[in-house]
Amino acid sequence: NEAGGLARWIVTNHSFSSPFHDAHGPSAWLGPAYPLIVAAVFLVFGVQTQASALAMMVFNSVCSAVAGVVVCEIGNEVYGRKAGLFSGWIWALSSPIAILCFILWDTSLSALAFGEALLLTLRLCSVKSKNWGVCGAIWGFAALVNPALIVPLPILAFLLSERGKRWRSVFIMTLATAVVIMPWTIRNYIVFDKFLLVRSNGLAEVYFANCGFQSHPLGRSMEYQRLGEAAFTEQANARAVECVGNHPTRFLRDSLHRAMLFWIYPINFWPITAGIDLAALVGLVELFRKSRALAMPLLAVLLAYPLIYYASQVVSRYRHPIEPVLYVLSGIALSKISKKTQPSSRREE
Repeated sequence: NEAGGLARWIVTNHSFSSPFHDAHGPSAWLGPAYPLIVAAVFLVFGVQTQASALAMMVFNSVCSAVAGVVVCEIGNEVYGRKAGLFSGWIWALSSPIAILCFILWDTSLSALAFGEALLLTLRLCSVKSKNWGVCGAIWGFAALVNPALIVPLPILAFLLSERGKRWRSVFIMTLATAVVIMPWTIRNYIVFDKFLLVRSNGLAEVYFANCGFQSHPLGRSMEYQRLGEAAFTEQANARAVECVGNHPTRFLRDSLHRAMLFWIYPINFWPITAGIDLAALVGLVELFRKSRALAMPLLAVLLAYPLIYYASQVVSRYRHPIEPVLYVLSGIALSKISKKTQPSSRREE
């Protein structure tokens, strides 16, 4: 895949280039964090060998296991110890979560980075922490793994500011985020002579999903390989704007269809994912009853993060980074149910 192609060129040619077959030239098709990790594995276990594939599966599994601990901590932070334990165990026993570790993408690392950034943000909401710079740096790292992860950040920053009362602290957090991302953005400007925050293919993905996948670099058109990434993405961006502008009704219809699919992926496990969604809805209502200040950031994540995928493409690994939120809310629902089913004498104790 693209991460493996980039890592191969990092190891063999010492450049962040050529994510696709028969392609040459600099790239910003992915954020740099995961390809650099893959490149480090290639240095130890060989370039695109079975040993390297196994090592990356182990790495993904470790990330997912640690993410389970983070899920437990988020549940404990927003609702209590029992909710945290329920959330962590649901995560640990979930078959879709386990299977996603074997997909050689940044999926598990994205869930871990996003979950940790959200945990630190929630602690700032409850004024249990003053680590604004650390929180911002984690958000910056998450952006370098997958820039879609910071889509909810402006809303979270607004909520943290408490209508401007804590603007200095929020400024420190956002500055730390920018400082982490900035070296990569500067590199992109030097290489491509235009501003690219992290990735180059945002609108291109909208084009592939809505107007035609034939020109994708993995297809037969070879346009990417012939034009180079800069010219190819500029062309795809223009095509995306033109296509959506000419067919707004179709784009809206397809986006609504993707929005429905987003919440039941992975399709093969739809009863589990649908059950998690329903439990999460119950948990969100219960959390609002307890603390609006802690519920609003979780709601912001669920509303804002998927928007980019509604407009482009929906697959299982795109939903996974916000699974920690859904599992935490499910844990809250189970915690509430278990409390209601306890004998009255035990509740009194």
